[in-house]
Amino acid sequence: MPVSIDIIPFSGSLELYGEPDFSSAFSLAGHVSISLSSPSFMFQRRRSTTCALMQSLTVTFEGQSEMITPDIGYAPLRLCSITRELVNGEPVDLSNEGHEDSNKPCSWNVIFDIPVPGWLPTTSAYGDRNVVEAGTRYALYATATFIYLEDGSSSIFSSFCSPFGCRTHTINAPRCPVTLVRFAEVPSAPSSSSSISVFPMALFIVDAQLGKDDTETAIPPEVLKKIQVVASIPTAVTLDETSVPLILRLQGNELDASQRERLRITDFTVDVEQTETYRSTTSLDRVARFMVPPRTQQPPSLPLRNAHSVHTLYEIGLLMNPYPSKSTSTRSFSLFDPSNSGKYTISGDGRIFMNDSPEGDATTRSSSENWYVLEANVPLAPEPHQLDWAGLRGRRISENSPLFSVSHVMHIALRCVYEQPDGEVVSERLHFSLPMQHVRVAAPSIIPPADDRTIVGEIELHKSAPYSQSLPAYSQLFYSNGERKIDYSTPLPLYEPPPSASSSSSFTLDHSDDNRKSI
Repeated sequence: MPVSIDIIPFSGSLELYGEPDFSSAFSLAGHVSISLSSPSFMFQRRRSTTCALMQSLTVTFEGQSEMITPDIGYAPLRLCSITRELVNGEPVDLSNEGHEDSNKPCSWNVIFDIPVPGWLPTTSAYGDRNVVEAGTRYALYATATFIYLEDGSSSIFSSFCSPFGCRTHTINAPRCPVTLVRFAEVPSAPSSSSSISVFPMALFIVDAQLGKDDTETAIPPEVLKKIQVVASIPTAVTLDETSVPLILRLQGNELDASQRERLRITDFTVDVEQTETYRSTTSLDRVARFMVPPRTQQPPSLPLRNAHSVHTLYEIGLLMNPYPSKSTSTRSFSLFDPSNSGKYTISGDGRIFMNDSPEGDATTRSSSENWYVLEANVPLAPEPHQLDWAGLRGRRISENSPLFSVSHVMHIALRCVYEQPDGEVVSERLHFSLPMQHVRVAAPSIIPPADDRTIVGEIELHKSAPYSQSLPAYSQLFYSNGERKIDYSTPLPLYEPPPSASSSSSFTLDHSDDNRKSI
């Protein structure tokens, strides 16, 4: 075909920064390349001129989610569809006159810029591991309509061409996949000198719940209610981190002397759990929370542009949802290595609420408030180690989308041992859970060596990466209301007068110009 179009984005991936926000948008820019060439024929010594009249050119950014699980079957959803018309007004006359015999086609680039909603989930694969390419995907599509004119016809003739003599052709560009990646904004200042996390610590006042051990007699509830627990974990954990700092502060000021003597905290266990929730499109109340296209633009009313091949089997009835009334499916697993029990033993005899701390106890507590502090670095499994129907049990970022959600929770259990007045020893566990946020952070920018840099005037250009990719996102510079973000972590230098300055100011007139006229 003498005319072809291709989509060339400035980057194959779009980086989203910050939390998902329905009021924010990110720019996806590039250009559509239109190529025009002259076909060669066997008995033609010279190629003829190709003329075409481009009537329309549209580019569309579309996102889709497809869920395939053994129990809820197949569920498709169109996340977004944004179309931009690149030819406005009169049609555009294209011709390769003068370049008919060239081996390279004549090309025109039409620039586009599409605002991508900031709430969209990231590109990811999930669902049944036996079915590939299911999950959340995005792509660019372009469509152009042309009228091929007679050889050598001018633009004046093209305006009078008859619809009977010229036929409209529709040309589609090859699908151009686009990867959406979300990065969390890293604080400019570290959380603390002792913390191993790049994010600050979050404080939780815990309402611990009782969980009985295999004993008939439990600790009196009035004793356990007097135990105050405050927990601290980072506000976010990056996928590159292999451990999570945990700080537990315990206080028992309301316990009397006898209860402090009888009560012991011997150990505590920790577990980090990842829960993946898979949904079907029958969860209308769930899907309605997101700004997805209406049902008239959803399958089966309007099929997806690049639907999974399994959707045909469901449409013709060869495959059916095994449980039509079921709309959700979940899988939960620990992010610990199988060799990690998650148990931490407290040194000493466990009587942490006594006035005197145990001999040789490495933990610290504030004597003014009687807080007993426990610190631990909770290790996470560096690699997936188990496989099930949804694939490897690997770490994902915490996200929430119409058909797929991932959440993380840290479960903590304190083991309390109490000696009854009759001498019987009973045990109880105080359980509580802390919400976690697992995020992905952008790699720090690396300054290239001097050989890869070019200095033009006062502007330094890097050869290793395009200049547009080094620009920060809008959300990194400004708040949502347009106010500029100011980094207060770096204090301004203190004012110091110059060494030659005296206590009284003096001004010296410049008499170098003897020809000055006084006014």
